[in-house]
Amino acid sequence: MNRIIINVNNFQKRAAIIEEGRVVEVLTEREDESNIIKNIYKGRVANVLPGMESAFVDIGLEKNSFLFVDDLREFEEKYLNGIVNSGKPIEDLLTVGDKVVVQVLNVPRGTKGARVTTNFTIPGKYLVLMPNSDHIAISKKIKDEDERARLQEIFEEIKPAKMGVIIRTAAQGKSVYHFEKEISYLVKKWEDIEKKIVKAKIGEVLYNDNSIVTTILRDILSNDIDELVVDNEEVYWEIIDYINAFSENNFKTKVKLFDENRDIFDEYNVNKEIQKALDKNVWLDCGGYLVIEKTEALVSIDVNTGKNTGSFNLEKTVLNTNLDAAREIPKQLRLRNLSGIIIIDFIDMKLQEDKDLVLQQLDAELKKDRTKNNIVHFTDLGLVEMTRKRVGRNLSYFYEEECPMCHGKGKIKSVDSIIEDVIKDFKKAAEEKDIKKIKITSSKRVINKIKEIYYDIMTDYLKSRGKELSLSSEEINNITGYDIFLEK
Repeated sequence: MNRIIINVNNFQKRAAIIEEGRVVEVLTEREDESNIIKNIYKGRVANVLPGMESAFVDIGLEKNSFLFVDDLREFEEKYLNGIVNSGKPIEDLLTVGDKVVVQVLNVPRGTKGARVTTNFTIPGKYLVLMPNSDHIAISKKIKDEDERARLQEIFEEIKPAKMGVIIRTAAQGKSVYHFEKEISYLVKKWEDIEKKIVKAKIGEVLYNDNSIVTTILRDILSNDIDELVVDNEEVYWEIIDYINAFSENNFKTKVKLFDENRDIFDEYNVNKEIQKALDKNVWLDCGGYLVIEKTEALVSIDVNTGKNTGSFNLEKTVLNTNLDAAREIPKQLRLRNLSGIIIIDFIDMKLQEDKDLVLQQLDAELKKDRTKNNIVHFTDLGLVEMTRKRVGRNLSYFYEEECPMCHGKGKIKSVDSIIEDVIKDFKKAAEEKDIKKIKITSSKRVINKIKEIYYDIMTDYLKSRGKELSLSSEEINNITGYDIFLEK
């Protein structure tokens, strides 16, 4: 059974997509910068960088957003005093202090601010309105040429003047009635945005399209979903109202209200799946396992045979493990929302037909992902390169934070390294006059090793200076830290 589970509380809204009894995607909505994709802001140009063909735009966030010149070129004739851009450099289009209206493409990450554009898109269930474009695009997932021609013909008739549309996959088989109704709704949204532009302050949100409930109803709820379960009555009626307005009436029978006094994510084992998805190791059904690690530049996935020793020969064991990995990796990318450049290190295969089978399996599973992705190829080193479009934050952003001890390295100072620092400070303290005792406190592992190897040397060093040594182990949060106290 395929389900959508929605959890609503005062802190956040969360949704889990369950396919055939397994959690494949988790969406989270909180009031922070993780939830600004597709927001439209009124901003001010903070800096223009000719060498980077871009500008920094203040939109009221912690870091200034980044506007590339190619993301500006269909906008300035209408909003920048009639300037027509025919490949002009960015310094001829924008100056510091200019007011611009931008839409967020990517959320801030690391030291980088959000990437923004002036090529706006206002999404609906069947189409995406492009207010400052003038062409019709059809989803590549619509393969039937007759259907593509039918949709093209319909939208050439009903498309708003001087506006463009992207026809979504959900439009297949739908009538002009559905499209006219949605176009009217989306054009009204854009007109409301335009009315706000003049009076809006810098950093003001002119359009917000990040409600989890809206996303689910518009992009995910379909005939493939058997049940939608929500634990909040107000949101339940919001869903029913949306279905009445925009979706097939039979969807209403799929919506269920869950007891808000029980934990809906526990009931459907979503919390357990989230915890497993935060681990870097993923066990495969065959006994092999994946190691998934995210860095600033890319995501690396290593495939290992693990407990899969096979029952035939080495090549079949390797192929079996790699095929299992190819089925699992796309599921993990969706669940963890990993994106950007992804490098997969499958176990080495000698036969080209085995490599082709693995790529075919990987491609088939990736097609189930609603986020755009692309397999590049097997490299000369036997690695698979692929990309996945960045949409929102990855899962770990909402559940983990950087370790204050190792600052994201995954390693801390060794005991010997800590003791080296202790001895250096100890020698300086030993030269202090008017003290009789030096007390060192640290974690048990540090103190135990000092007692085992260095204690006699340190006490002799102090005796020659008329001083004593005291060691104390404590349960401390900072396991790499230590303190040296001087007593008179």
